[in-house]
Amino acid sequence: SSGINAEYGVVIYVFINKDIEPMITYEEGTRKTASSNTLPEGSEKSEDELEVPARWYNSIVPLLALIVISIVQMYFDGKAVIEEADIPVTFLNCVSHSNSITSLIIGTSASLLLTLIMVLGQRILPMPKLLEYFVDGVKGMAEPIMILILAWGLGVAMNDIHTSQYIALALGDSMKVEYFPAIVCLIGYAMSYASGSALGTQGIIFPLVIPVIVHLTDDEEVYLKTIAAACSSSVFGNLCSPIADTTIAGVLFTGCPMLDHLKVMSTFCIPIGVLSLLLGDLMVGLNLYPFWASYLVALLIIVLVFTLFGRSPRRDSLARKLLALVRGSGMARFLSSSSFESSTEEEKTRLIQDNL
Repeated sequence: SSGINAEYGVVIYVFINKDIEPMITYEEGTRKTASSNTLPEGSEKSEDELEVPARWYNSIVPLLALIVISIVQMYFDGKAVIEEADIPVTFLNCVSHSNSITSLIIGTSASLLLTLIMVLGQRILPMPKLLEYFVDGVKGMAEPIMILILAWGLGVAMNDIHTSQYIALALGDSMKVEYFPAIVCLIGYAMSYASGSALGTQGIIFPLVIPVIVHLTDDEEVYLKTIAAACSSSVFGNLCSPIADTTIAGVLFTGCPMLDHLKVMSTFCIPIGVLSLLLGDLMVGLNLYPFWASYLVALLIIVLVFTLFGRSPRRDSLARKLLALVRGSGMARFLSSSSFESSTEEEKTRLIQDNL
């Protein structure tokens, strides 16, 4: 639900052309200081690179190759397994019995090789420059890969020492399973913010949470709510954590200062996270209304917030206008009062300043 609620904010911003603080403040400051012909610091490019034409197939063809080759590899890999086990050969059976990691590695390698051939064939970059960018890309992926590997290692360690079984026995029947999706959501928020990785968070939280909820109840609906809470909450830190790969990439590519980026993203993520926790995981977990109703309630609240507190550049929000109107009417009543009329000029000046 947190992902859908976040998309609500983007769609509402597009249609009503209003944004909330501090995003709009940063936008106004950028318009004052930025020049249309300047590039972010560290992104200077040579004239040759700037003249490279944008060709859509340089992006689409490798992506399609990645998807098609990975799926075909999974099909044939799983088919070889199920034929030996005398299982009906269907697409779903083949994919479910395949080695997905090997298939993705093969698909990624083939897509990368195709990209290199296309770039060299069109003479977009010379070989030395191409290898330089390839190494830079590997360096950029090293940190999130290490976080993911460490998360998997932590998950294996917790499984070996039976952490989930210990938690399940410690809880016993003292906790209502209706609150479990909300608790898992809070744990996912904390873990994802600390690790900065959505996949890393899922690698930690699934081996820890799933055995516990299976021990506590046999209700499949609670299983689905708990898994949904774990998946959605893991995205939280990936958006607003200072060590997240998306945060680092956004700062590097846009030239935006880290603190400004975190301030802007936290303004969106924290309210949406709280809204999703209270109106989504908690209320749906307590069976107060179906899951689709939480989307409608969240949509109404987000529209109300954007309408009252959102504003366009160089304009005040509706809430500020209403507040100014109330203050203006109160000031008018004060100026027309008999106590103000009977005051001296110095007292009038002091009274006006006190009321402002």
